[in-house]
Amino acid sequence: MTLALLHLAPREDPWATLRAVRAYARKAQARGASLLLLPELLFGKTPVLGLEEALTELAAEAGLLLLAGYMAEEGGRRKNRLAAFPEGPSYDKVHPYLAEGEEGDEGVAPGEGPVLLRAGMVFGLALCYDLDFPELFRAYALGGAEGFLVGAAWPGAYRELMAVLARARAAENQAYLLLASREDTGSPSLAVGPDGRLLGVREEEGLLLFRPDLEFQRAYRAKYPLLRHRREEAYRVR
Repeated sequence: MTLALLHLAPREDPWATLRAVRAYARKAQARGASLLLLPELLFGKTPVLGLEEALTELAAEAGLLLLAGYMAEEGGRRKNRLAAFPEGPSYDKVHPYLAEGEEGDEGVAPGEGPVLLRAGMVFGLALCYDLDFPELFRAYALGGAEGFLVGAAWPGAYRELMAVLARARAAENQAYLLLASREDTGSPSLAVGPDGRLLGVREEEGLLLFRPDLEFQRAYRAKYPLLRHRREEAYRVR
């Protein structure tokens, strides 16, 4: 299967951004992609009325699975969300970014937990600051995840840290990791292999297409069975 991510900056308004996404979604589908991953909060930091319906229509029109990052609102609570269109599921960011002196996820309620997506492969969904928390990705791996899909808006000042964390999360779980970052942040979009190798980088606006090698992954996991070698009884601090 062919996976695609979009390295894109928000346009002047959410609907202009949606038009840009539509054009790239058509290009991704024409190049054989069955899934397109968008960055975190690509449509702004406030909920947009009608956006979910428009994304559902776009995914159906393009004939692919669209993973979009946006701000949702439910019961008066805002959620930083990564959702699969046209039919779900959706993941709400478990770890809102709240750092003194920096803009982040103020006023955003944390998500309840991990969400798996089954679409040719089994993927764990995550957003940006989640990369700092290996527990989430290990839970995904133990739940059967073969890959991770991460939407991000990681500040360019910390781009090297983002790359280190992305490669670590992939390597320690022997899973593919696809990270779509917003072009305006100064951080690249990445594709990482289950051995931690960097397999693709996108610095300029556009698509990054990637074909995971599941046979390599199975052989690699069989040769180095990290998950089977875990010793939970030995990890308690006494």
